[in-house]
Amino acid sequence: MITTLLLTKNDQYLIEGRLPKRPDFDKDLLAGLAKGLTVSKKGYDMLPNSIKKEVHCPIGISKEPNFPITIPEISGLADILLVVRSLEIGGSDSKVFRFDNFELLLKQRDIEIYMRKKTK
Repeated sequence: MITTLLLTKNDQYLIEGRLPKRPDFDKDLLAGLAKGLTVSKKGYDMLPNSIKKEVHCPIGISKEPNFPITIPEISGLADILLVVRSLEIGGSDSKVFRFDNFELLLKQRDIEIYMRKKTK
């Protein structure tokens, strides 16, 4: 599974309870990657309305989610992770994403590509 995650320069995904400020291309990237895919109810509830209309939510359908949205889903399910970097830097009370299960493949200015580490 592939997904995207918005992080600050110091790996924070929440700054005082809110998302970091996104670069202009981030919302279009998320909408394009998620279009037609199924997200969990919890993930669906977190999405902006403009993206909700692009995805399926499993309530009333038999499909399992195939596009991770929440941090636990991303950590446990994503094979490829596209990280979009915000220019913001949060404070000490911000939530930090841990890359324990991922290795960096490519790093550009605003975007990075990670792949799930192989288990032995």
